[in-house]
Amino acid sequence: MKFKSLIYTALASALLFTSCDLNHQPVFDDDTQAFIGFSGTKATESIPEAKDGVVSTYALSLECASIKGITAQVAFAAVDTNYDASKRAQEGTDYVFKTLETYTVDAQGNRLNVETIDLTTGAEKIVKFDANHRFATIYIETIDNNIEDGDKKFDVVLSDVKGCNLGAKKSFAITIADDENPLNQLLGVYNATAPSAFDGYPDENWEVSIVADDETEGKIWIQPVISINGLGLGDIAPVYATVDLVQETIQMPYGQTVYGGEGSSYNFVIAGLDNNPILSGVAVATYDLSDGVVITFQNGYGVGDLAGNAWWYNAYQGAVFTKQ
Repeated sequence: MKFKSLIYTALASALLFTSCDLNHQPVFDDDTQAFIGFSGTKATESIPEAKDGVVSTYALSLECASIKGITAQVAFAAVDTNYDASKRAQEGTDYVFKTLETYTVDAQGNRLNVETIDLTTGAEKIVKFDANHRFATIYIETIDNNIEDGDKKFDVVLSDVKGCNLGAKKSFAITIADDENPLNQLLGVYNATAPSAFDGYPDENWEVSIVADDETEGKIWIQPVISINGLGLGDIAPVYATVDLVQETIQMPYGQTVYGGEGSSYNFVIAGLDNNPILSGVAVATYDLSDGVVITFQNGYGVGDLAGNAWWYNAYQGAVFTKQ
């Protein structure tokens, strides 16, 4: 069934203080306010277990926030006491701290003055900063244990800071996804392709990421499941789906909002394809793990504006996701 198209068009620093006097700009005081902490906004990450001899490496970044570049240091260590004993990742068995790099960056983001320490030789887990080494990256390698024993967890914790303050982001939680678990094999980045449901329109291609839900076993998040003309892929909200490991299927409920929402000017939702949008039930996909990972949707789906009852902004028939 083909559908008629409806086209929709539609130092970088955080401000630490605010001031009502525009003639007096806020000043960052290195002596009292400089701090060390993990970089970025995330405080947790799921990383794959090494598989078939292919090493999986995670780069965990931290920085010393200062204006002039101060001399300071901080210790880091793995802590697993926040997790049940069966879920604790063991250093040397499930992962290793591989190397530590300290550096600064230029205006284009290129690393300068890189110094590397091999942490596998018994070197102290201490990061030392100065004006030429304002940033650091800890490289963590996972180890394949060749058994299905579930995901393992640990925290990397900063402590014993000297020369400045310890920032609020002093702990980073890491989950090592068991590669023998079929659910974890579905996680990752995919190349997606789908025949358009519109007459005369070419196939579409885009990049999709699939991540596990933090709380519910067997639940995943797909982003973006569809592209929308006039919106960037990052503007499209993820949708959830459930994985049936016995039937080897993925079920994505219709009616999920991917842009806007109830009470907004727009409420773009995913719907099944028919003469009228199907807003209940699920789109079913099958997956094949025999040669890489391929996910194939058995149903067509599209997106329309529930708030304005405008259909369709985009629609696909039989989308296929191939893992990179």
